[in-house]
Amino acid sequence: MHSRGFLQKQSNLDAIRAIVKERQAWNTLLREEGNFTDFMERCSALLEYVDKLKLDFDDLSLVHEAILEHATSIENELEGYNRAIDDDLAVARQVQRALLPEASGAIASSFDMAIFHKQLAQVGGDYYDFFYLPGERHAIGVYDISGHGVSSALIMAFLKAQFAHATKRLDSPGAIVDWVNRSAYSFLREVRRYATVNFVMFTDRFLRYVSGGGYGLLVRRGTPRSFNRVSNFIGLRIKPFHEFELPFEEDDVLALYTDGMFEAQDASGEIYSVQRLNEIVVKHSEEPVQVILDRCIEDYTRFRVADADDITLIILRRCA
Repeated sequence: MHSRGFLQKQSNLDAIRAIVKERQAWNTLLREEGNFTDFMERCSALLEYVDKLKLDFDDLSLVHEAILEHATSIENELEGYNRAIDDDLAVARQVQRALLPEASGAIASSFDMAIFHKQLAQVGGDYYDFFYLPGERHAIGVYDISGHGVSSALIMAFLKAQFAHATKRLDSPGAIVDWVNRSAYSFLREVRRYATVNFVMFTDRFLRYVSGGGYGLLVRRGTPRSFNRVSNFIGLRIKPFHEFELPFEEDDVLALYTDGMFEAQDASGEIYSVQRLNEIVVKHSEEPVQVILDRCIEDYTRFRVADADDITLIILRRCA
């Protein structure tokens, strides 16, 4: 019905347009009374239609103004929410930074150390920590919680507390990581998260480590030794963690890192590789640790189009 009415109005408009444009049609209309009457009826019907359109347009204008006012109100409200979220994230970032330790005390005097740590978002799941174990031994842990953002940061804080508790009571990497895994297992399964781990304890001439998903490279007199990564991740299953030992003496270099760099791609889609990073560490292993770190980050930055994950890279050298 609506379609037929619209077609009729269109027919009226076409008829009037034709008469107005053509002089001969206008003359014919004036000479024949029936045509003129039909013309006037068409004009009248068209005027009624135009008046109705104007009323509809006025109604639509009011609706549009109401919608625009409501949309503006929603936009202002969202801006308020976003500002509140940004403020909360800024605080969360400050808290997370405060949870990341600086090398100090005995561990600082035992090693030259350089650290690069970058979260993909304002907060994230990569973190590292230093520990003082029973028997006057030192340890370092590097972890990567699955996912990104606030949820991973909260789990990071939870695991930090678990490791702080375990390292005060246990004295071997395998026992410490196993205790944390058992303690955190139910919680991590419930929130559907897991964490890679590199936990390294230092003795006078050796290092003992557990590596589950993390990466480690020892360079001794120019010869590289990669960590054995056979252990499982924290939170995936309850099973023993394998512990390994490597010589680690004066001037030896150790690199510990998460997988964040290896998820980044260059413009052609090629992925940055573990081998490429390890080769840079070996090539510059005689230089100061900060130089080694800088060369790694410079090469990675030139390679990648954009970061794809949180990144942690720690380079340390054993002092005399």
